Amino acid sequence: MKTGNKKLYAFLVKHFEIIRSAFAVCLALVAIGVIVFSTSKEPGKVLYYFFIGPFTSVRRMGSILQMFVPYLFCGLGMMMMQRANKFNMCIDGAFYIAMALASVTALKAPLPAIALPIFCMLVGTLAGTATAAIPATLNYKFNANIVVCALMLNYVMQYIGRWILLFKINDPSLTYTASYPFPKEAVLSKIIPKTGVHSGLIIVLIAFAAVWFLVKKTSLGYSITQVGNNPNYARACGMNVPKIAIISQLIGGALCGLGGAVEVLGTFGQFKSDTLLGYGGYGLLISVVGKNDPVKVFFAALLIAYLRAGSALMNANTDIPLEVADILQGLLVIFLAASMLLAKTKHKWLIKASAVKEGERA
Repeated sequence: MKTGNKKLYAFLVKHFEIIRSAFAVCLALVAIGVIVFSTSKEPGKVLYYFFIGPFTSVRRMGSILQMFVPYLFCGLGMMMMQRANKFNMCIDGAFYIAMALASVTALKAPLPAIALPIFCMLVGTLAGTATAAIPATLNYKFNANIVVCALMLNYVMQYIGRWILLFKINDPSLTYTASYPFPKEAVLSKIIPKTGVHSGLIIVLIAFAAVWFLVKKTSLGYSITQVGNNPNYARACGMNVPKIAIISQLIGGALCGLGGAVEVLGTFGQFKSDTLLGYGGYGLLISVVGKNDPVKVFFAALLIAYLRAGSALMNANTDIPLEVADILQGLLVIFLAASMLLAKTKHKWLIKASAVKEGERA
């Protein structure tokens, strides 16, 4: 075969994920176009607000970054658990109880300005770690189904958090259920004018860098990956498989707990009853779309935040209801998460690329 063919197939195989993602986006756009033109009287306006709307002002772009912070925390947390092949779905519970306990700390702890938010985040991190430890330990000690344990635990943590809100920190002067406002010393400062973007963005970027280093550059990260890929091989290599699996879940819970504390301190400034769960599903979604790779999870979280911002704008400014907006967002995510998309095509390219090499040897 010609040298040009060799370079072409080598290029296609090397950049297959980019090609597959681009193809998935094209398919999703076609499906979205069909739905929009079938359900809306103003399809151009719908598509404008869905895709372009989030970039039309500083405030709207800030909303993307604001949502990106908790999504990345939860995506990284779920990724750490899945890398060890453990579906510990305690993200919602860890996130919520961390918000509740960080709120109590913010209102009760007599600490100065710099120390108070740090201590609140430490409390949230420990709360998330302890939450993840419960289903992890039950799975290890009693072979309990980790998914069922984690999902049931989410309800327990939700009701504990509600109890804390209603009986310990509730502000009776409000017309809605919420805690007293946090003192200004506890609230994370805004870092971009005219937006709600707070210093939690810096914290999540530091957390991302730490997770990337852990996964890619440390022996613990390598051990977690091997335990998830092939526990029998890891055991044969002398790794303590249960211990490593539990450690990965504790790290994931810590990230979710830190995310909960950052969110309540930075975005809300008080603990509200309507700030309830929902992050677990996005954490799992981001981890799946990001293929359990830190860098891909980073961009998956950014994509989901962008889609959520576009969906909200589309719902507020067009005749498309929020349910249809969620369908459009889901379509794009489904196509991106379809791991078997173009799988046969990749196989053909690999065969042709190997045929080129065999022909050169002959």
